[in-house]
Amino acid sequence: MQSFKQLNIDLKNYLEEAQESFIKDLVHIIDGDRLNYLEGKNEKDLKALYFEYEYDYLDIIAWGTDKAGDILTKTYKMGDQRRKQENETDDWTAFIPEKLWTEASDFQEQYEDEEDFDEVMDDYNDEKYEIFENWFFDSWKKASIQTENRTDAYFSIHDSYFKTDLNTLQSLNNDEIAERYTS
Repeated sequence: MQSFKQLNIDLKNYLEEAQESFIKDLVHIIDGDRLNYLEGKNEKDLKALYFEYEYDYLDIIAWGTDKAGDILTKTYKMGDQRRKQENETDDWTAFIPEKLWTEASDFQEQYEDEEDFDEVMDDYNDEKYEIFENWFFDSWKKASIQTENRTDAYFSIHDSYFKTDLNTLQSLNNDEIAERYTS
């Protein structure tokens, strides 16, 4: 099961390489340059930014909301400007490099009948998400310093009831977030 450990090392290396470009993208979002407002909405209505990532491909989308929690902007897929990795197919659009995703998938198929496979997969995914989330938090911190902006912002895995407040790193549920803007 050493291959999973190596995949997470490779993911961490990839994220380190991608961080500078990703921080620039975050800065543009914080500054409002990447957000396309829905008709009748504008930056004066913006109360919070939301960032969600997908389980498998680690794609990140961002959008803005008003104080009622209503969406103000179109969703923006982050990382679209990322550099293609060597040997990636032209139609690969995920944030995670195709090679890492394919190797994890192949390894999973090859060893899924092993007795301890579920435990190993859980450990792999826990570590992968921890690496990814810590990288995102570090990127957010650096982008926030560059912009000197304290916009409310939240981060979570796709469709999660719980979000991380990016300014405090405190975990909040959707009801607690909504309460911040209605009280």
